[in-house]
Amino acid sequence: MRIAVSAPALLLLVLAAGCQVGDINATGGGLGDDGDDEDYPIPACDGPLGSARDPDSLPACCEGFVGGAHCVPTADVPGVLQDRFDICAGGGYCVPDPLIATGGVYTPPSCTSLQGAEGVCLSGCIPEVGEVWGILPQDGCDDDERCVPCVNPLDGKNTGACELKYTCEGGFGSGQCPHTGPDLVDPTTLPACQPGAHCLPVMLVPDDMRDRLAACAAPNAGSKCVPDPFIRAGGNYVPPTCDSVAGAEGRCLSKALPEVQSQAALLPQSTCPTDELCVPCFNPLDQTDTGACHLSCDPGPTETPTGLPACCDGRGTCVPRAAAGADAERLGVDVCPEGGDLVCAPNVFLQPGFQPATCETGLIQNLFGAQYAEGRCLPDCLPDVDNFLIGQDSCAEGMKCAPCLTPPFGQPSGACP
Repeated sequence: MRIAVSAPALLLLVLAAGCQVGDINATGGGLGDDGDDEDYPIPACDGPLGSARDPDSLPACCEGFVGGAHCVPTADVPGVLQDRFDICAGGGYCVPDPLIATGGVYTPPSCTSLQGAEGVCLSGCIPEVGEVWGILPQDGCDDDERCVPCVNPLDGKNTGACELKYTCEGGFGSGQCPHTGPDLVDPTTLPACQPGAHCLPVMLVPDDMRDRLAACAAPNAGSKCVPDPFIRAGGNYVPPTCDSVAGAEGRCLSKALPEVQSQAALLPQSTCPTDELCVPCFNPLDQTDTGACHLSCDPGPTETPTGLPACCDGRGTCVPRAAAGADAERLGVDVCPEGGDLVCAPNVFLQPGFQPATCETGLIQNLFGAQYAEGRCLPDCLPDVDNFLIGQDSCAEGMKCAPCLTPPFGQPSGACP
């Protein structure tokens, strides 16, 4: 699941305070020294700011400082980015021209920053850059830019300026995977949708992931509900490994994912946080790959499919008690491992549309009367069927003819509905 989240998309660190630096990066060239907007290559996709456009078609801003920015309408700037820019007097946000000209699909040019450190060129119209304008070198950056270091020279910590980028292939955070270092986005700056998940604009979510995420409700109907760990890492995130159904290898995934919600009653908490459940790498019933261990840059499962333990002399499968629902109390533990909250489900019950064969009881009707003659062929490992009064009669091997009525008072036994 490589979510194209908007990192503190534009960023920066106030060096004196040792804050984080970040920036919107991506494929594309920088603004030429001659200021000609045609130096920007046309991106192959729309970015977080929409389609590429001519900055000069918008009202100018930041003119009293260094220039190189124009006012983008509020509706065209995702909420997650808005606090990174100044507000224009006439409305909208003051966005640097390189981002406007590429729709945000942009990679800041490399440069040499403080003490010879590697850095990237970022516009002084970004408030955090403007605050430290006087101490940042220009190097090869344009006149309206300064070179922000990749590593904070005061504390040696990664600023994030050289890692964050927006590309058509991977969106934000499409570089190092899994992402390390400072969070790319603070999820709490976004509208909440589920515990441990927040709403991210659809334009920042890759097409192949949109159907796997729940839609946010109004007033955020144009967003998807994305788990916080993926937002923090820009989608470059490997979920923690955990022990899933019957101890099988799994991954901790958010309950906000529809696929997890639909199976919540069957999945264990394991070592996962309270807003996540442990999803197995392989379906324990048929050993097919669930995809849970291939999200984003997850290297995949380290264990082979094991399936669920057998029971009922090989004619049954140990399944989670929750999977049996209301019928769990009528299933026995048999030889299922202790401590796993498993019950023995006869395999015939796992067959879609199973209907037990009709039979006629022998000993029971002889003892209690003809009204107890009708029965159904049920597996002999069921606690209610494992009774010396119930015989095989006409049922197949491994089955017994359980009466429809329970003697001596004639109450429905549950065998025949």
